[in-house]
Amino acid sequence: MISIVVRQGDALDSSDPFRQDILMADANWQRLGDYVVARRAALGMRDRRAFAVATGVTDRTLGKLENGKKVSASTLGAVENELGWAPGSCRRILAGGEPAAVPGGESQPAYSDPTLQHIAETPGLPPDVVRGLIALARNWRDEAAGPGDLAQDEDARQRPERRGA
Repeated sequence: MISIVVRQGDALDSSDPFRQDILMADANWQRLGDYVVARRAALGMRDRRAFAVATGVTDRTLGKLENGKKVSASTLGAVENELGWAPGSCRRILAGGEPAAVPGGESQPAYSDPTLQHIAETPGLPPDVVRGLIALARNWRDEAAGPGDLAQDEDARQRPERRGA
């Protein structure tokens, strides 16, 4: 069993396991770093810089994680998403368990742009809202890129065309 405690003044409170000031007994950050490196390599990302770009986490922070140093919960979440692990997998590894794969986590993302991918994967959004948000994000990006850069829109070439939708 994992022992999770939160320090509040002189008292200990174990009622909120999602706080960032959690002390995890038996947390093994080096073990987590080894798992992250192995999974990253298995996915074909041999270069940490490419992984940093894909996750939106700095190369330095990923270096800390991969070398067994403690990082934030938001970093762990970004890494879990990119590696195809279910939420909480990093904490399971820290506690001595194994990561859980997200169903379909092995497939390639539908969008190369991480912002569009995040919108597409946001749970609870109706499909029409997702399509609208993606269209809006593309419009903003296209306006910022200027008219000469529109031909280089990789996502436009990748996205499947929907007929009658």
